[in-house]
Amino acid sequence: MNSANIHLRLSSLRRVMKNNSVDIYICTVGDHHMSEYVCDHFKILEFFSGFSGSRATLVVNAEEAFLFTDGRYFLEAEKVLIGTGITLMREGVKDVPSLKDLLIDMLSSNDTLGLDSRFFSVKAVKDFINICAERGAHFLSSFSDPEKIISPRASLPESKLYILDEKYTGLAAVEKLDKIRCYMKDNECDTHIICNLTDIAYILNLRGSDIPYNPLFISYLLITLNDAVLFVSPKSITSEVNVYLGSLGVSIKNYEEFYIYIGNLSSKQILIDESRVNYALFEAIGPRNNVYSKINPSTLLKAIKNKTEQNNLRRANLIDAIAFIRFLYEFEKEFNSGKSFCENDCAELLRNKRQMSEQFICESFAPIIAAGSNAAIVHYEHKGNGKAVSDKDVFLLTDTGGHYLIGTTDVTRTIVIGEPDREQKEIYTRILKANIAISSCVFKKGTTGAGLDILARRELWKDGLDYRHGTGHGIGYLLSVHEGPFSLSYNTKIPSNMIPFEPGMLVSDEPGYYKDGEYGIRTENDLLVVPYKETAYGEFYKFEVLTLIPFDPKAMILSMLSNEEIEYIKDYHNRIFNEISNYLYDFETEWFIAKFISPLM
Repeated sequence: MNSANIHLRLSSLRRVMKNNSVDIYICTVGDHHMSEYVCDHFKILEFFSGFSGSRATLVVNAEEAFLFTDGRYFLEAEKVLIGTGITLMREGVKDVPSLKDLLIDMLSSNDTLGLDSRFFSVKAVKDFINICAERGAHFLSSFSDPEKIISPRASLPESKLYILDEKYTGLAAVEKLDKIRCYMKDNECDTHIICNLTDIAYILNLRGSDIPYNPLFISYLLITLNDAVLFVSPKSITSEVNVYLGSLGVSIKNYEEFYIYIGNLSSKQILIDESRVNYALFEAIGPRNNVYSKINPSTLLKAIKNKTEQNNLRRANLIDAIAFIRFLYEFEKEFNSGKSFCENDCAELLRNKRQMSEQFICESFAPIIAAGSNAAIVHYEHKGNGKAVSDKDVFLLTDTGGHYLIGTTDVTRTIVIGEPDREQKEIYTRILKANIAISSCVFKKGTTGAGLDILARRELWKDGLDYRHGTGHGIGYLLSVHEGPFSLSYNTKIPSNMIPFEPGMLVSDEPGYYKDGEYGIRTENDLLVVPYKETAYGEFYKFEVLTLIPFDPKAMILSMLSNEEIEYIKDYHNRIFNEISNYLYDFETEWFIAKFISPLM
């Protein structure tokens, strides 16, 4: 994005602000459904800043502009914002004010803070209202005029929906609706409104393709004790889906009718999750109804994979491993023979291997294929062909995944393509130790992500090193690759880190280290929480490693590993070989043994 274009857009934005007597404008990454990944129609922040990361907030007044983002995007944002006049605010860094502190400093008495509350959660807007009250400022929750500047603006997508069979889901939609209605009755509610797209797709066992890398569809869902209404584009509904929804007692209304419909509700006992619905909906419900805020029951249901989903996920990871190992073999063979590769070539080669499975739907996120110093950008995304890959880069970091009918995968491997020096080998080995520490631990019922995180970070913390992202996140089943309500990181102020792990939860294990301008290393596996044993001291759980992709012995310093860790790696590589060898050609088998098993003997 040309910085001159950003200047012009910000100038247009400031004119609109002035015409509406708005002194400070805020926009964020997201959509009306509190989604992490969004379709082009909702990319307001990217239009005004050029920043395309999945988490950021932009604050603009008449003279200045500030972009807040977290450590995953510091390096990317630095590059994007050069020459734009937008100041990068690195969240969590010493002496950098929080968004709240900045607004308190910027707002004067009688100023107006404006935003479009369809993009913000109830809690977030309530915080803004309190800040305005504290400063004697005004608050405008329906300031959507900045969107009119965007031209041409992408239309809302209208992908065709398809039904996910019970052999994939393990639970029929009618059973899910019954469970939700029981939850509603237990909480004395007669109406439940759901905005979150993953929850809606999960409940109805439907999928679409409205959002890149996410098999979801733009919609709202209202459930009563007797029926339900799906607000969606009529063009998305095939005759088969129409009949299917009818059999569930779900009627269809146009997506655009949602707020009008909600505005006509009265004397209802409405269940919503205030952290997962936008403030505009909260206002539309109004004082005519009683609102009860609790976590969506579907969020809890989908977080714990049932037996069918668990078995399918094991198969999905096997299929994914075969594809990835074939990618590794072909890339190494061609690269060593002198064939030139750019980052995009690697991404296409890996995508092609995954597409060989009839179960494959699409990639589960934009592939991160980062050579050399690009790997120091945590959520790097190559543009065009990306960087040419050279053995001087030493490492090629690949963070990729697939959505399959039988589940979703997310795996990171740091591939050696040159000769790592002592420091790089030490860091690689530390990250490997961190990964093993999480995946091999046994923990008691009630343990949270915040309680386990130290097992990974201690390998870096003891020398004052760290990584600016969580150690793990929940993973959806053919939904979003990032799924709550739990996560794995030490920050106890983040609610998701305080949700206890339960059998059936699927979580990533991805410690890393990033040396700005030089290299990045990350190792990620998908882990399933399973029962371990029950004693007089209670129930204990452990992790089952679903990912079946080996680590690179060429980057390991074996003397840094304990005997137990070395045995863990040997057992893991032998397990992989035993599970995939029947699917490999003889020459691939010979290569696998020579590369991943023999060096550890």
